[in-house]
Amino acid sequence: MSDEGSRADRLRRRREQQRDQQTNHSQQTDVSDSFKSSKQNETDETSSENKPTSVKDDRVGTYMYLPENQRTELDFTYKELSLTYERAFGEELEKNRHFYPLLVKAGLERLDGLDSDDIRDQLGQLED
Repeated sequence: MSDEGSRADRLRRRREQQRDQQTNHSQQTDVSDSFKSSKQNETDETSSENKPTSVKDDRVGTYMYLPENQRTELDFTYKELSLTYERAFGEELEKNRHFYPLLVKAGLERLDGLDSDDIRDQLGQLED
């Protein structure tokens, strides 16, 4: 488990470094930049507004307590789906922004229409 944690930390640091490099690159200007027209400045401002925000800025935090075996299965499922998605589309499947909402949507759809006996059966399967 500590190997996964250190790997995740390394990936997180690498993404932060890439973001920092992109930010530093965009902030570096030469003397000619000070002579750009106001039209170019308006374009720059518009593009900076389209940057992705932190998931914490536009989502509501929800906390759950899961049995350890479910948490482990959840982590493995995320890793598998994330790899599949990244290989197919070349972009990251973010856990909080993409995976958790997808998981909740699929779970809600599966629960829709269950009667009390079905719910009891499902709960019984959780306890096994």
